[in-house]
Amino acid sequence: MDDIPETAMAALRLYYELARTDNREAVLTAIASQPSLSGPCHVLFQLMDSRVEVIECGSLVTAEVAEIIVRIIESDITRSEDGARRYTISAGSLCDVTILPLFQNAGICLAVVV
Repeated sequence: MDDIPETAMAALRLYYELARTDNREAVLTAIASQPSLSGPCHVLFQLMDSRVEVIECGSLVTAEVAEIIVRIIESDITRSEDGARRYTISAGSLCDVTILPLFQNAGICLAVVV
C-alpha cells in the first residue's frame, strides 16, 4: 500500500470538514489558513460558462500540470458527484495530485500537487 503524502492527508481532512459548506468565502478562508494547501503546490479552479478555469496557482505548479488537472476535472469530475480523488500524473516527472471538488456547494475545486 502506498503512503499518502502529508499534504494530501491535510487536504483530505479539510475536504471532509468543508464538503457541505456552501459559503465560498468560508471555504477560501479555510484553504488559505492551511499553509500546505495554499502554498506553492496548490491550484484553485472554478467553473465558468461550463468550462474549468484556473483562478490561483502556486509557484511550484507548472502550466503543464495545471492543464492536465483541468482535463481531469473536465472529463472525470464535473459530470459526477463531488468527492475527493487522488491521481498520479506525468508531466516531466510523476506527481501525486489530490483533487478536492467543492463545485456542488462552493463552486470551486482545489488541487494539491506533491
